[in-house]
Amino acid sequence: MNYLTEILAFYKWLETHPLSPLLQAYWHLLMYYNNKAAVQAEDGSWHWPVNFKVPNTILMPILGIKDRRVLLRQRGYLIDHGRVTYQKDRGQRAGTYRLMPFDRGQSMAALRAETGDSVTQIWTQAVSPSVTELSPFININNKHASRLYSNQEDAPFMPQFNLLPQITEEEKAAIRAKYPGNDVAAFNAIWAAREEKQKEVEGLRTLFTPST
Repeated sequence: MNYLTEILAFYKWLETHPLSPLLQAYWHLLMYYNNKAAVQAEDGSWHWPVNFKVPNTILMPILGIKDRRVLLRQRGYLIDHGRVTYQKDRGQRAGTYRLMPFDRGQSMAALRAETGDSVTQIWTQAVSPSVTELSPFININNKHASRLYSNQEDAPFMPQFNLLPQITEEEKAAIRAKYPGNDVAAFNAIWAAREEKQKEVEGLRTLFTPST
């Protein structure tokens, strides 16, 4: 999936399917965690997993929800509107979400892990969005689109997209060394380091901005 394409299509969809601000935040949060759960192929490319898990204990504080029943109702609305599916797990374990892409050219494929027999279902582009109803939303920045959204870790810093600043290759290597054989954990740790760097940049900007 293409992150930007899905977001633009979501707001177009809202014109005829209005959702509350809380439901919109819920959908965006699920998009974030779906993207954060990216899986890497042998060629180094990153892919969106079809299914992903996010515990209620993570979602509720971010959404400002204190009652679990409120979250269940909001989830039900997204399910009823055809934007997500959800399958409960046993006991208190996190259930499985599946976002329904606006890009109907997406299809599911199997990605086998480099070691072992585990297989992950991923979204893959079967039909170009240029021949679907999403064509008005895909040419925002053709030059960088594919590499920008296929792997955020290696994306160039382009302020117009409000991306996080990069960290050095040495910093990335040090983080990867902490997670040998676990690319997803390393990816998440690198992302967190970039978020911290963004906070530092914003702090310095505030410090040196003259008051009026």
